[in-house]
Amino acid sequence: MSNVAKDSIGDLGRHIPALSSALRPRPHDELREWGGPPLVRGKRVLDLGCGDGRLALGVARLATRVEGIDPDPDAIAAAKRNARKAGVRNVRFAAGAAQHLPYPDAAFDVVILSWTL
Repeated sequence: MSNVAKDSIGDLGRHIPALSSALRPRPHDELREWGGPPLVRGKRVLDLGCGDGRLALGVARLATRVEGIDPDPDAIAAAKRNARKAGVRNVRFAAGAAQHLPYPDAAFDVVILSWTL
């Protein structure tokens, strides 16, 4: 894949702005639809397309650790602010694309993808 194609994939999240988290389901309600707390309890969780961290922060109290990745650096900055404000310490956020994950194989027990194109 050429650098142009890689860069275009990585920029996608910046060209499609996320709706406000206030318009999305509460993390508890969304998690219940996927099978409830057992899905993430005590597990290492990756939230692809995490945006401002809404879902990652919502499941963090149940998970061992949560990593959130999103191609929009502004969304990642908001996620980090939200984590600090909430006092959540087992979550890390990074800018990046799902097509180029910076994690080794088997780094996570569960991968969640919600409200993401």
